Amino acid sequence: MKLMKSIPGGTLLIPMLISAIIHTFSPTFFNIGGLTQAMFSGDAINFILGAAVFISGCTLKLQTLTQVFKRYGVLLAARFIISTVASLIFIKLFGLDGIWGLSAIAFICTLTSMNPTLFLALMKDYGDESDQAAFGLVAVMALPIIPMFIYGLTSPTRLDFMPILSTLIPLVLGIIIGNLDHELSQHMAPAMGFIIIMLGWGVGANINLFEAVKAGLPGILMAILYYLIGALPLILIEKYILKRSGASATALSTVAGLSASVPLLMIASNPELRAYASQSAAITSLVVICTAIIAPILCQQLAGKPNKEN
Repeated sequence: MKLMKSIPGGTLLIPMLISAIIHTFSPTFFNIGGLTQAMFSGDAINFILGAAVFISGCTLKLQTLTQVFKRYGVLLAARFIISTVASLIFIKLFGLDGIWGLSAIAFICTLTSMNPTLFLALMKDYGDESDQAAFGLVAVMALPIIPMFIYGLTSPTRLDFMPILSTLIPLVLGIIIGNLDHELSQHMAPAMGFIIIMLGWGVGANINLFEAVKAGLPGILMAILYYLIGALPLILIEKYILKRSGASATALSTVAGLSASVPLLMIASNPELRAYASQSAAITSLVVICTAIIAPILCQQLAGKPNKEN
C-alpha cells in the first residue's frame, strides 16, 4: 500500500502492471473456472466497470451535478470535436494506410480513447468530489461507439447504441439511489478503493506487453500525436477557460487497454479493415503503457500534492 500511495495513480497502475506481466507470459494462468477465473482472469471487467459507474452515481449529489457538467461538458465536448476533426483530416490526407506505419484505424482508435479507470484513480488523488463523480460521464464518452461513429462519417458503419444505454442505466440508478438514501450512499462510497484496485487488475489482464513492443516507431509516433492533438488542447482549455490546474484534462488524456479490441469490433461491419487490426492493437497497447506512465507524473506536476486523505 505504501508503494501504491507513493506513485501517482498507483492503486490502479501497480495492480495493472502485475496483472499485465502475468497475462503476457501466461494468458490462461487463472483460467481454471469458478471464483478464481471470475475474479482474476479479466472476465469480470464489465461487472467491475458497472460497479464503479454505479458507485460514482451513488456519490453524485444533485447539487454537484451542475458543477460536473460545467467542468466536463466543456472538456469532453472539446475532446470529441478535436478527435473527429483530426481523424477526418488524417484519412483525407493519408487514407486508410496512413503514414510511417501508422494506419488511420490505429490513429482513430487511439486518439479517441480515454481510460476512465485511470481517470478515477488520479482524481481520487488530485481531484475533488465533483471530479470523482464525473467517472460515469467519462465512461460513456470512452465507449467504442465514438471511434466507430467517426469512421462511419467516411464509410457506412452500423452503429450499436446499446453500450451507451448499458452504461447510463447503472449511472442513473446510482444517482437516484444515492440521492434518495444518503445513508446508503455513504455506506457504498468506501467500496471505490477496492473497485479501483480490481479495475487496474482487470485492465492489465487484457494487456500483452510483447504486442506493445511490436508497435515500435508507429507506436511512439502515435503517443506523441496523442499528447499534441488530444491532451495539450484540453490542458490549455482547462487552464485558461475553466481556470483550473489542468490535472483533470491530463487525467482524461490516457488510453484504455480495452481500446486495443476496438478494431476487431469495427471489422464486424467493415471487413476492409481486417488488414489493420493486429497493427492497430499493438500501437494502442504501446500508447496505453506510455500514457499510464506519463499522465500520473504530469498530473502530479500540475496539481501539486495529493489529497490529504490519500
